[in-house]
Amino acid sequence: MNTHHLTIPMFPLNMVLLPGETTKLHIFEERYKQLVNECFENDASFGIPFFEKGKVLTYGSEVKIKRILKKYANGEMDILIEGVGVFKMLEYSRKLTPKLYGAGVIEPINNNQKIALNALQDALVNYYGNIQNKFVDYETVSQMRVYNVAATLQLTHQEKYQLLCSKNPQFLLLNQVKFITHVINVEQLLRDGFINN
Repeated sequence: MNTHHLTIPMFPLNMVLLPGETTKLHIFEERYKQLVNECFENDASFGIPFFEKGKVLTYGSEVKIKRILKKYANGEMDILIEGVGVFKMLEYSRKLTPKLYGAGVIEPINNNQKIALNALQDALVNYYGNIQNKFVDYETVSQMRVYNVAATLQLTHQEKYQLLCSKNPQFLLLNQVKFITHVINVEQLLRDGFINN
């Protein structure tokens, strides 16, 4: 297996952005203003290692700046970023002198993993059909990618982080889809006032 290691700038945050997901960030610290300006000028990506309880954790998201939404007089800015990949971080330096920001050596995680687990295909066909009212057949589901599906499920950042760490993300995703489907079905029964009593 050909694993390539990359060194990219790091911006630790308490968030996980899966491939295709977007979010806005307000940039106010000098080191991150420098990071954003350099990445934007060079069309380069940067990493968001998951940051929790004061610790920079091992897994994270690789993101690109889609656009700078607003620049303030003091150099602060609002930016729109998009997840382009996910990674495992092998090394982390808080500061990459002479730069103000840190960097990490990463090993990209394959985000082209297709939905191959039969039980997960079943759960997704059921989820899209009964919960989303969309007809999605097995062939379509089998072409879907694990992280893209996860991105549509409104998982918490913690749940997304667990997915990145998982040795078997399809199995974890299966449990999440089943749980979401169960919760929505229960809510539906409550709304219908338990007609079958």
